Amino acid sequence: PVHLVGHDWGSVVGWRAVAEHPSAFLSFTSISGPDLGQVGAWVRRHATRPAEVVGLLRRSWYIAGFLVPVLPELVWRVPLVRRRLRADLRTLVNGLELYRANVGRAARPRRVRVPVHQIALRNDPYVSARHLEAAEPWTDDLTRSHLVAGHWAPRTHPGHVARLIGDFVDGRRRRRLVVVTGAGSGIGRATALRFAADGAEVVALDVDAEAAARTAADTGGHSYRLDVADGAATREVAETVRRRHGVPDVVMANAGVGLAGSFLRTSEDDWRRVVDVNLWGVVHTLRAFAPHLVERGEGGHLVVTASMAGYFPTPALPAYSATKAAVLMLAQCLAAELEPHGIGVSAICPGVVATGIAATTRFAGADGQEQAERQRRAARAYRLRGYRPEKVADRVFRAVQRDEVVVAVTPEARFAQAVGRVSPRLVRLLGRVVGAT
Repeated sequence: PVHLVGHDWGSVVGWRAVAEHPSAFLSFTSISGPDLGQVGAWVRRHATRPAEVVGLLRRSWYIAGFLVPVLPELVWRVPLVRRRLRADLRTLVNGLELYRANVGRAARPRRVRVPVHQIALRNDPYVSARHLEAAEPWTDDLTRSHLVAGHWAPRTHPGHVARLIGDFVDGRRRRRLVVVTGAGSGIGRATALRFAADGAEVVALDVDAEAAARTAADTGGHSYRLDVADGAATREVAETVRRRHGVPDVVMANAGVGLAGSFLRTSEDDWRRVVDVNLWGVVHTLRAFAPHLVERGEGGHLVVTASMAGYFPTPALPAYSATKAAVLMLAQCLAAELEPHGIGVSAICPGVVATGIAATTRFAGADGQEQAERQRRAARAYRLRGYRPEKVADRVFRAVQRDEVVVAVTPEARFAQAVGRVSPRLVRLLGRVVGAT
C-alpha cells in the first residue's frame, strides 16, 4: 500500500480510488480537489439554505463556460490567450474533457476508510471551506491543515506543502501550541488552563518562575521565566520556544501591571514602569513571535489583553488607561496588517475581574501605609464583584475561534463600549464619577 497525494483533478479522482480500493492506500492527502459526489450531497443537504449553496457554487462559475461546446477551444486558439495560459492546446482540451466527462455525472459518494488529510488553501479562489466540509460525513479519519497560499500551492509553496504532507504521513498530528505571557496567575493562568482543556500544548511565561511552573504543571505544558519589559530576553525566549516546541498557533500578550492615581501624582518612574510592561511588553512579545507565524505560512492568532480602561477615561487611571488604549489600537492595526497572512488578532477588554492585579496595583503618591490600605480595599472590591478570570478565558477562547478583533468581556465593559459609540461626552462624565469614588 502507498500514501496517495492528489491536487486539483488528481485529488478529485483520488477520492474515488481510495474509496473503492482502501487496501491499496495507507493515506490520502487532498489538495484543492473535492469529491464531486460529496459536493453534490452537500448541496442537496443545504437546499433549504440557498445563500450557502450560491456561496459554494459561485466559486465554480467558470465551469459553466467550460461546458459550452466549441467556445473554449476557439478562445484558446487566440495567440494572446495561449501565451497567457502557458500551455499547449492539447493539454487545455484534455482539461476541458475532464470537466465535460465528470461535472453533472458524479456518482453517489462512498465512505472513505483510509486516513484523509485535507490541505485547506486560504487564498484558493476555486475551493472554499464549504467544499472541504462536504467530505466530513463521508470520512472515518479526517485531518485538516491550513496554508496561506493560492490554488497552485504545490508549485508556489512546495516546501510548505511537502512539510504538511510529511507531518501527516509520519503521524505527527501536532497539537495546537499556545503561548501565554503573565500565565502565572489571573486571566493568563485561566486562559492557559482553558486551551489545555481543549487539548492544546501550553507554554506558560511569567516573571514569577515558580508561578509559571505551577501553570505548566497543571496544563501538562512548559514554562519559562520572562520579564516582557526586556526586549532581548523576549526574543530569546521566543526563539527557544520555536526551537524546542515549534511555532505557536496562538500567542497571548497578557502580562501587565496596575497603576492608579491622578496624573499630577504619577511620577516619571511610575510612568516608565507601567509603559515598560503594559505597552513595551506587548510590543516585545508580538515582535518576537509574529514573524515566526508569518514565516510558517499556516496562519495563527495573536491575543492582546487590553482593558475597558482603554476606552473608558477616568482620572483615577490615567497612566494605566493610556497604555491599554495604546495596545487596543495596536491590536486593531495589526489585525489589518496580518489578515493577508491568515493571522487573526484579538484585543480582550475585561472590566472588573477578580484577579490578583488589584492587590498589587501601585497607587501613585501614596505612602506605605496608605498604599497597603488602598490595595486592600481595591482587592476586596474586585472580590465582591465576583467576575472570575475563568469567564474571561472562555471569552478569549471563543474570540480566537471566531476571529473577533475587539472583545468587551464583562457587562460594564460592554456598557461603556456601547455608550462610547453613542455619546463620548457621557462616557467622560461617567468616568469622572467613577474616578471620584
